[in-house]
Amino acid sequence: MNALRVKRIVLFSIVTMLVAWKVQGQDTRSTWSPPQVIGDGWWQSIALDRQGTAHIGWYGTVNQVEGDNPATNIDALLYISRFADGTWTSPNDVIVTGVGGYTVRNSLASTSDGMLHAVFRAGTRHQFSNTLAETAAGAGNWNSPQQVSGDGYYVDMTADENDVLHVVYSGREADTGGLPVILEGDPCPYCYDLYYRRSTDEGVSWTPPYNLTRDRDAGSDRPDIWVGASGRLYVVWDVGSDWYVGRGTPRGVGFRYSDDDGLTWSDAILLDGGGDPDLRPIQAAATELRDGSVMVVWRYSQDIDPHIFFQLSSDLETWTEPQPIEGVFARRSPDCSIDDYELRADPLGIAHLFVVGRSSVDSGANPSLYHIEYRQGRWVTPQRVFYSADAQPEWPKVALGIQGDIHLTWFVRSIAEGTSSLGTCTVGLKVYYSYRGPILGDQPTLAFNPTRTPQPTPTLVQILQATATPLPQVEPLENVAVNTTRDMYAIQTVVGGSVVVAVLCAAIIAISRFWRR
Repeated sequence: MNALRVKRIVLFSIVTMLVAWKVQGQDTRSTWSPPQVIGDGWWQSIALDRQGTAHIGWYGTVNQVEGDNPATNIDALLYISRFADGTWTSPNDVIVTGVGGYTVRNSLASTSDGMLHAVFRAGTRHQFSNTLAETAAGAGNWNSPQQVSGDGYYVDMTADENDVLHVVYSGREADTGGLPVILEGDPCPYCYDLYYRRSTDEGVSWTPPYNLTRDRDAGSDRPDIWVGASGRLYVVWDVGSDWYVGRGTPRGVGFRYSDDDGLTWSDAILLDGGGDPDLRPIQAAATELRDGSVMVVWRYSQDIDPHIFFQLSSDLETWTEPQPIEGVFARRSPDCSIDDYELRADPLGIAHLFVVGRSSVDSGANPSLYHIEYRQGRWVTPQRVFYSADAQPEWPKVALGIQGDIHLTWFVRSIAEGTSSLGTCTVGLKVYYSYRGPILGDQPTLAFNPTRTPQPTPTLVQILQATATPLPQVEPLENVAVNTTRDMYAIQTVVGGSVVVAVLCAAIIAISRFWRR
């Protein structure tokens, strides 16, 4: 063996050891910021605009009319924003929706022209309003709300790359068609269907309601609508039960999609979890992966099997068998009747799942909020983001930035003092926020496009005195153990270790020069 070959072998060994040392000691996942309270209330939604501002809306009550009677509360859509530099606006009640304690379910969406759009429940009907994103913190800057549906409960909205707004909401055929009778009968009388509407002019006009789930024998719960990277529009929901009216029986997870921007829709797809009538999927979340396949995550409606499952499909016709996600178990079914999972894919193709669950089946502790990544065909060990001995988290919702950064929100319900169970469901409600930094290099800030259509002149909806409150933080959690040595994601390793690579290169050059002497 000649001297040159020996030098090359030694050089390769040194570089290999240095790289292995770097990767072994590196957690490729960024650390979550300490959870912080952003306001009192629940049922929050979040949207991220082109300039990196996170907009968060939620249901809260303000200025009670008299005494402590919830029926006299003024219901409102509350709002706060976090700018790209990490500074916050003050929480404000931007739209008053009525009096009486009617849940203000809501969803936000941002379009490229700098408009922020909100669809929300006002009383028992759904309304729509919008404003310039940069001035959304002022109640007087929002346009007068317009009604988009009759009686209903759930609502969700998304905007596509062409700034078309897509809304899905729960409603009834009789309300939509102006009929004098309720069509839904036994075994699910008064149960809701899901309806879809779209707007191509910033919400000025809407298409007629389209029934996505026409079924007189079943309810429709927890709808989500989103647009995949391919441009395909998806809706996923729970089929069978109707939580709001308290009727129906779980049948599985429903799924429909549109390849022409919501003009026509596929037939409904039902995932029944294997067909056992005592084990039917609920609480679905779904996303489109980078290869165009679709992933759906769900749990069973009963605690017979407490796992959280996922399924994949490359053609939306054939699906893999349900497989459990290791390391986390669903929270007990009586405590999560209206909770939800959140599943999103980032620019690198990593799927991010957010669930409230338990670390073991027999865990006596309160459930925690977990973040779980799906990379290269496998799930990484769950990372705990939030835990409290005094409250239970619920309803995680996220927005992903162009650098892979994640804005996460959820709310908590207080635990009754001296017990281990939830107290009155509307006591001790607080909305939280946490942030995970970018995993990609700096990306240029995108300017807002010129407004395509004239916006109506903003009118004063109702301005109530906003209380500027500090945003307290709770102690950060130590991250649970993670598998990083077996999952060396190439792009992340290069980006995260750019400085180390430079050092390694310098070392190689120095060693080479030394051996050439």
